[in-house]
Amino acid sequence: MGEMRSSIRVEAPPEKVFDFVDEWRNATRYLHRLVKWEPIDANAEMGLGTVFRVGIQAGPTRLDGKLEVTDYVRPEKISIRSIDGPRVVGGWTFESDGDGTRVQLRASFDLPGGIAGRLVGSFVGRNGQKDLDASLRDLKRLVEAAG
Repeated sequence: MGEMRSSIRVEAPPEKVFDFVDEWRNATRYLHRLVKWEPIDANAEMGLGTVFRVGIQAGPTRLDGKLEVTDYVRPEKISIRSIDGPRVVGGWTFESDGDGTRVQLRASFDLPGGIAGRLVGSFVGRNGQKDLDASLRDLKRLVEAAG
């Protein structure tokens, strides 16, 4: 299983950063290569047990699946795991850092087998950490711009 981590300091309180991440419509605005993130049940309250349909563009291959929220503590953490599609475990943590927030984003994954898995694995190996770092830079920019 591959694992990546990234962290960044955001000039905003943990509640504000958490709420931005918690708003599912924001996911495709800052998570690089994410092309779809929507709840299975549009009327469900966000939180523990919420399931999302997701799509990630990894080079020429699109990976679709479902992710479930497995841990949800406002304003401290949101954890997810896949229940369909490529195996993924990850999430966000939010720690108070003076008058700002230290955000950590982590992702562990197992890729499909065969030639498709090797191609996607090669792509993720070259781009995954850069994408995670860029995702947090975009999260910082968007939260701070919102004031």
